[in-house]
Amino acid sequence: MESILDENVPHINTSILQPSQPRKCVRTPKSSIKSGFERFNDWLLRFVPTPVKRPINNEFEAFKKNVMSLYPKQLKFEESKRSALKGFTVHSIKPPKDQKFDPKTFLITVKQKAMEKLKPQTKVRLVLIAKMERILPTANGESIIEMKHFQSKTMIILTSTDLTELWTEMTERILENIAVFQMNGYRWTFHSIVSHDIHTVRYKPLRRGTYVKLPKYLASKKALINMKFRNENKTDNECFKW
Repeated sequence: MESILDENVPHINTSILQPSQPRKCVRTPKSSIKSGFERFNDWLLRFVPTPVKRPINNEFEAFKKNVMSLYPKQLKFEESKRSALKGFTVHSIKPPKDQKFDPKTFLITVKQKAMEKLKPQTKVRLVLIAKMERILPTANGESIIEMKHFQSKTMIILTSTDLTELWTEMTERILENIAVFQMNGYRWTFHSIVSHDIHTVRYKPLRRGTYVKLPKYLASKKALINMKFRNENKTDNECFKW
């Protein structure tokens, strides 16, 4: 039985197809699409109602202007910088002369400016200087005004310290000191804010191998041992061991 594969290949008299040049696709111009969208947009806007103008209340506007004048947007604080004892640098912030603050409001207002002075690896202490008034127990009811210093504890700022929590803790201590001072029976009342001082100094913790020389008045007693070991020309850093 013969297979179909054994048959002769038939002759097909057809020319070989040749590839033709590709035709360019006809696209809709962008301008026509844009104009159609604009026509639709104009048609849609015809159905949008005209906004209703609110009547102007002259009395309310006058009241609003008066309130804004009491609380200006930008308060100009007087700032200064000076050196103090034990290497501390003091940054002072004074309130504007035409503005009156109570202690709590003033500390909230200067918070942003004061926190710019707080940097890692420093020791910081806040001091609020305020004028306190005391009415004397006399027939005329005379009063005296003195400046008092209310300060926080000295805190250490590290890289991991949360400055917001630190500020809250220190300012609460100042407000507590003011409250205790007013309640101590001497009839002192708050008068005005003088300045808010930020005392800062570089924090240098003791490290291994640190030799601290005894003060002269202690060394003269000849009763204290202050270890200082050396291995050839280098410190062996084993003073705690000995």
